[in-house]
Amino acid sequence: MKIERKSHGIDEGDVFYVEPRVALSQGATRRIIRRVIPLVITALLASGATLGYVKYTTPEHFGLVFALKAASGKVALTADQLHDLVVGEGLNVSWLGPEVGARYALLSISRERNYVRYLPGGDGLTDAGANFRVVGTYDVQNAFFATQQQGRAADAVGFTNADGNAVFYKTASPLSVYVGIKNTDDQIELFNPVAGQALDDAKTPGKIKRIS
Repeated sequence: MKIERKSHGIDEGDVFYVEPRVALSQGATRRIIRRVIPLVITALLASGATLGYVKYTTPEHFGLVFALKAASGKVALTADQLHDLVVGEGLNVSWLGPEVGARYALLSISRERNYVRYLPGGDGLTDAGANFRVVGTYDVQNAFFATQQQGRAADAVGFTNADGNAVFYKTASPLSVYVGIKNTDDQIELFNPVAGQALDDAKTPGKIKRIS
């Protein structure tokens, strides 16, 4: 019988064990398996933590603190930063595509309730007024049917747009228009301080896009 230093292929270090000249018994095999499995699990967890750390230390994100601030609407993001943050966190977010010269503020209430505020020229991050285009994404079960029903209320206008999605807005607040995306649970709110612009966006085919 001899003792050998064998590498087990995990970065935690080498395992020392006794290697018999004959085949291992079933009991010995089970003991070795019980010893190795925790090391494998530890390595996998360490790998996952490393991936998360790398995701938030690239130049675009400047660390985890930056990401947390960005998801609470406190950073004027580029289009690429917005995309990376949404995809990296697995958020359900729709928008109207990039706007020349603009930046974007993301307010994430939850994975299924998110807002993108357009900042023309990158200005207005701290402006709390209703002065900018905003796209809200909400989790609404059977969004098409729910939006269609809302559009049938006495104080509302409802129709189906060219994309086959249900649209409605309340006559008392026409600056906000809601779109229920067919075959999904996504209801999109389009707000624009310019009268009629949100409605035009809701009518334009392919205007609303999910960030993915």
